[in-house]
Amino acid sequence: MLTLMRGLLRSKLGVGVFLLVIVAMAGWGITDVFGGGLGNNLAGAGNRTLSDTEFDGMVERGLRNATDSQGRSLTKEQALEQGLIDQIFQREQFDLSLRAYADSVGVSATRQMIQDEIANDAVFQDTTGVFDPQRYAALLRDNGFTSAMYEADVESILTIERLQGVPSAGLRVPSVLARLQAAYSGEMRNASWFAIPSSSLPDIGEPTEEDLQALYEEVQERLREPERRAVSLIKLSVDDFTALSDIEEEDVTAFYQAYRPERYTGPDSRVFTDFQFADEAAARDALGRIAGGASADDIAGLMSATERSGQKETIANQRLADQVFSPNALPGGIYGPQQVGETWSVVRLEEILEGDITPFETVRDDIRDELARDQAIDVFYDALPRFDDLIGTGAPLETIAQDLGTPLLSFQGVDRRGLSPQGSRYTPLLETPELLDQIFSRAEGRNTDRLGDQEITYLARVDEIIEERMPELDEVRDRLIFTWEQRKLNEALELASAEVQARIRSGETTLAQEAEGFEAELVSLERPLTRTNFQANLPPALINGLFEARNEGDLLTAPGLPGQIIVMQVTLIDRPESETLDVLAGATAAGLQAELERDLSTAFSMAIQGETELKINASAYEGYKRSIAPNP
Repeated sequence: MLTLMRGLLRSKLGVGVFLLVIVAMAGWGITDVFGGGLGNNLAGAGNRTLSDTEFDGMVERGLRNATDSQGRSLTKEQALEQGLIDQIFQREQFDLSLRAYADSVGVSATRQMIQDEIANDAVFQDTTGVFDPQRYAALLRDNGFTSAMYEADVESILTIERLQGVPSAGLRVPSVLARLQAAYSGEMRNASWFAIPSSSLPDIGEPTEEDLQALYEEVQERLREPERRAVSLIKLSVDDFTALSDIEEEDVTAFYQAYRPERYTGPDSRVFTDFQFADEAAARDALGRIAGGASADDIAGLMSATERSGQKETIANQRLADQVFSPNALPGGIYGPQQVGETWSVVRLEEILEGDITPFETVRDDIRDELARDQAIDVFYDALPRFDDLIGTGAPLETIAQDLGTPLLSFQGVDRRGLSPQGSRYTPLLETPELLDQIFSRAEGRNTDRLGDQEITYLARVDEIIEERMPELDEVRDRLIFTWEQRKLNEALELASAEVQARIRSGETTLAQEAEGFEAELVSLERPLTRTNFQANLPPALINGLFEARNEGDLLTAPGLPGQIIVMQVTLIDRPESETLDVLAGATAAGLQAELERDLSTAFSMAIQGETELKINASAYEGYKRSIAPNP
């Protein structure tokens, strides 16, 4: 049968019949055969699937608070271009695998767990801490959720949390491991050192012509001049148009008035009465009388009633503080009961006192600058089509720059790293990663593409290509002399430090005597260091060497400031005693526990992915992306 099918498919007739079958199946809605058993779903694992509608909702919610580099809302098209859609899809594949595995081992969240989680979420409770169905429905609607969608999200979160908690449920750090870590981190070390200055060494003399020639031949690859390019650049930005903005005084005043409560008014204070009760039941029974304005004497079970005023931190309970200082809170509002220590508190808001207002004169110039920049942004985006039109006509950069009213910048001899022959950075050429790549891919006289459009855009022209070359010795003589001198100086310093170490190890001298001989200051650490507290004014190589040393008295060397080498001796290695180690181990165990739980959870998740068969409908996913950007 298979042989017959293969033979048929080799003929034009067979291919035609096969295509007709495909079309017919698609017409009847039979697409599952091409989606790995997923139908129109994007992915599936176990009995769970991810539809394009569900995924689109996740993308919508994921982008709700996403912004670009300028703080503007991110569109789906931008998210697709930046790879965010693919990241969300990868995350959902991972979560799908975890939930499918949870189903197979019976740890998925139950219906009751989901309901309890929602009912106990303070976001969905009224001011008295009771679940409010109307508030719940309104918040879901405002955030693009249906009840089923939100419950599915809660089920997913609870299921994954339960599953990820499995590996660490019985994990406990062994005491021997905690003691080892405590011994390692609690060990204290000290050292003394001095610096041998190059001024105390014999003069190194001058290099001969033979020395320079030999060095020239040795370091030719480092001396070789790379290919460079002379470049002209148009850098058009919002700043080019800020000075052209025309902001009227009434616009500044209107902006201040509109944003005064939000931006120019300090935190308000609130006057409230705090009613204290012994238990929650008594507090709830009194809610009606408190709302009705009853006096303290008429409220049964009341322990105390205190009028207080202040800002948010005045209220110790975070839930109450958020409610009383909510922008929607009004005088007369009742909040609580909430537990505060051993008692239960109900708060009645009495009065809202406005915060300090920043005077208009103080912020006038800042507002004017902000409005001018907003206006300049609009002008900038209006200028981009003109920019593109000029490019399309083949106008030279000089004409484009003059038409747009922006300067034409010139750079001589830039290399692929954006550096001048003297090593300085040509910053405008480094502000967008693609610019230098395009400059070095264009022929002489050719332009780059116009790059960037978010408040700044670039267009460059290659004016000249300067081929790489090897400079003559005389051109780099000063650099060679400097390199020779530094090399000889370092060799002399290393020889001097080696002789010092040899004398100390032989017992001929001590570190203090050697420092005195070089007229150098002998320095010691102000206090011993540990591996978790190793801040000291020493080169990293000496800090590392201090903790790698095996014995007190060990000697170490490392370069110090220019023209110096440091000789250091370990003077203390103090390991914690047994009693101290027990205390340190207790503090160390918590950190180790967290690290082990993270590592074990990661390994567990990876193992789950290996155990769970995840199916991806690549064609359906590509179709979803095409629905966002039909012509990517």
